[in-house]
Amino acid sequence: MTKQKLHIVSLDVPFPADYGGAIDIFYRLKALHKLGFDLTLHVFEYGRGKQAELDKFAKVIYYPRKKNIFQLFGSRPFIVSSRRSKALLANLLQDNSPIIFEGLHTTWYLENEEIQQRLTFVRTHNVEHEYYSGLKNNASFLKRFYFYQEAKKLKRYQTILAKCKYVLAIKTEDAEYLKKFHSNVHILPASIPDIIGEFLPVKRYSLFHGNLSVKENESAAIWIIHALKNVIDPTFPLVIAGKNPTKKLQEMCRNEKIELFANPSEKELHKLVQEAQIHVLHTSIAAGVKLKLLACIMSSGQILVNDKMVLGSMLEKFCTIAKDAKEFKIDYIGLQNSVLSKEEFVQRAQFIQANFNNAQNCSLIQKIIKYENSL
Repeated sequence: MTKQKLHIVSLDVPFPADYGGAIDIFYRLKALHKLGFDLTLHVFEYGRGKQAELDKFAKVIYYPRKKNIFQLFGSRPFIVSSRRSKALLANLLQDNSPIIFEGLHTTWYLENEEIQQRLTFVRTHNVEHEYYSGLKNNASFLKRFYFYQEAKKLKRYQTILAKCKYVLAIKTEDAEYLKKFHSNVHILPASIPDIIGEFLPVKRYSLFHGNLSVKENESAAIWIIHALKNVIDPTFPLVIAGKNPTKKLQEMCRNEKIELFANPSEKELHKLVQEAQIHVLHTSIAAGVKLKLLACIMSSGQILVNDKMVLGSMLEKFCTIAKDAKEFKIDYIGLQNSVLSKEEFVQRAQFIQANFNNAQNCSLIQKIIKYENSL
């Protein structure tokens, strides 16, 4: 039996799977390969290099991302105009196979008349203009101006979605918004690595974890430190753990006597996540589904978040949600005397297994292709 061919156009090299977008694309690639697709992965490369691991799952073709300062003054978003390649278009037109465009970033050629005759999917990772608008809040002046302009362009540009056949949204709230531009919007949850967790006795500490070199995560850690000021003490310490903390964050942790665990190994971080009594998470950008939140849900600890962390994610029922810093502090004090039951842990695990099964979720693409081929 001939395998169904499928093109995937990726906004970045999705391996190593070490940040949200790369994780989502990489594990979807693995799931689609496991489902039996003959995959061609088209990758825009701009610093992460060619990765042999990807060859296990697809024929991989790399294209340079062409960044030019003059693109900043064009009418289209920079994240789109810097990801165009005549070689990509030529390769896509070599057959008539379906195409998945990963992210609004990769959709330059949706305006091509021949591509419009194809079965095309756009997998949105966020409502991009809202995401870029949020990024400007923690940026320097020049970057703030760039994010402001990019958000405006993305809001105009998102009408391009009308030119694909199907939109695949990452969560319910995004899907409802995107229905303004397309009638065929389906929810395809984030593709994630297996999250291993077990019901364990917890230890008396709270934890914030993430890639601390990412501005959004650093800002979240700083917000949490300010919000919990005067309620953190040695009997219930706050631990901040993650990759490459900035000097600013290191100094703040020293001054506030907060335990900073820089660059933990995968094993060390897993232990920290599994044994924390309280997970504290915050974001200023209601975008996508945070993998670190899913890791916390597969632990035995309580989870304290702000509303943007869980908005439209179906994960609200497993968290205590604080609307502001004052509420965050009050809830934090209360959760120090609250322990998760085994029944609650089982409910969490069952939810993750039911809703974040990569092969099951990606079979949606298989079903749509089968339906379209039957017409």
